[in-house]
Amino acid sequence: MVKNPFKRDKKNTGYDSSIYDTAPYWRKSRLEENFLKLAALLEEAESRKIVFIGQPGAGKSSLLLKLTDGKCEPKPNIGQGTDTTNWSSSREPVWYHLYNGMYFIDTPGYDTKTHPFQSYRECFPFQNVDAIVFVIKGKIHQSDEDMFRLIMDKSKRMSTVVLVRGYAEDLTEDDRKSLEQEFNEKFKLKRYNIPFFFVSSRSGEGIRELQFFLHIK
Repeated sequence: MVKNPFKRDKKNTGYDSSIYDTAPYWRKSRLEENFLKLAALLEEAESRKIVFIGQPGAGKSSLLLKLTDGKCEPKPNIGQGTDTTNWSSSREPVWYHLYNGMYFIDTPGYDTKTHPFQSYRECFPFQNVDAIVFVIKGKIHQSDEDMFRLIMDKSKRMSTVVLVRGYAEDLTEDDRKSLEQEFNEKFKLKRYNIPFFFVSSRSGEGIRELQFFLHIK
């Protein structure tokens, strides 16, 4: 049975964990099974849910820790590797991080052998969250553009989508102007009215503004 960490005391929620015992789910990868389990958990969550999406090493976990003033529980796994969040091997990954009654989902970096883009496209529950923080570190890759289109399509524009350029402490003013233009061209920020933030988990730049926008208190 899938233990639901979001579940509150209710006599009947209609949630049936036996769905994961059916034959079609046996053919899914461990990552896809975990995404499907996450979908079931999020469907019952009554509090605000924010998910972080980005490639390995984009700084998602560090940003999560900074946005929660280092007080979320459990603490995200931050290490020297390119991606310390792995949902492809564990049966019980850390589903969420809790802070002031809000749930934060720190997803593994996409577009890798163990976390392929296709699995996100087929199984990730974009539509079940309140806000999506899309984090990019350096050069924009084709997979980033593909992920952005997927987010916009799957969320049905019912979720708040925020685009973040991390590691901003290394950027000059000219860099920022160039990146703003590039991000607008690649992701059509003005057309979709997508807010864009330069953020540094090291210096703290953009953290308060992002907290305010996401209603993190």
